[in-house]
Amino acid sequence: MLYKELEMLQKSLVKALQIIDCLCGDKEDFGISEISKELNLNKSNVYDIMTTFEHFGYVKKDPKSRRYSLSIRFLEIAHKVSAQFTCQAKARDVINKISDEIGEVVYFGIPNGDKVMYLEGAFPHQSVSAKPVIGMTAPLTCTGIGKALLANYSEEDAAKVLSKPLIAYTDNTITDPVLLKEELRRIKQRGYSIDNMEHEFGIKCVAVPVFNLSNHLEGALSITGPSLRFPDEVVLKYAQILKNAANVIGGRV
Repeated sequence: MLYKELEMLQKSLVKALQIIDCLCGDKEDFGISEISKELNLNKSNVYDIMTTFEHFGYVKKDPKSRRYSLSIRFLEIAHKVSAQFTCQAKARDVINKISDEIGEVVYFGIPNGDKVMYLEGAFPHQSVSAKPVIGMTAPLTCTGIGKALLANYSEEDAAKVLSKPLIAYTDNTITDPVLLKEELRRIKQRGYSIDNMEHEFGIKCVAVPVFNLSNHLEGALSITGPSLRFPDEVVLKYAQILKNAANVIGGRV
């Protein structure tokens, strides 16, 4: 294959991956024009790529609105990827038990670059907010699970995350990298993190890292709920519950 042909194929692949990332955004579906505008790509290129995706079953098109969304093919891919995480199955049982006992939402997530990716979520029986969480992402810098993970990153990896602008999601979000670095030091020292309405107003979270027997960072656990239900003594209680659970999931007990 000629170099120019290879270069063109690589550029097309990059465009296709950009479109996949776009479809993974917050909106449920997209039109060709929206994708073209958002990614600054030629409409005809977007149309050709989407037609190819549709042919191979990676996207579906609504016949009436002619808008595109990801197909269940990605659910199949997600299932295969999640099978690589040996802690996930054990985490599922553990967090379901905790959620039922304390009546709060419990999550298990893993590091994913500068974000946390949620693999499991457990909701108490009376909860009306239960929703699928597999594949959902959130910032490392202002969520409970995120900070529990980031505090245990290597200095080099943590520096890469902190070198980027820190977005203020609420008035409580730490946007000064120096202050956040100090916060991460405290988190690592005490073994748990607190999201004090830093990502969502009114929501508080306590989280701990999960290490395996080789002391490798596998993920993190969190308990989340309305801030009024999380006074200091409850935070300490939940932190200990999560530490015990993390040891079970990591096979350290």
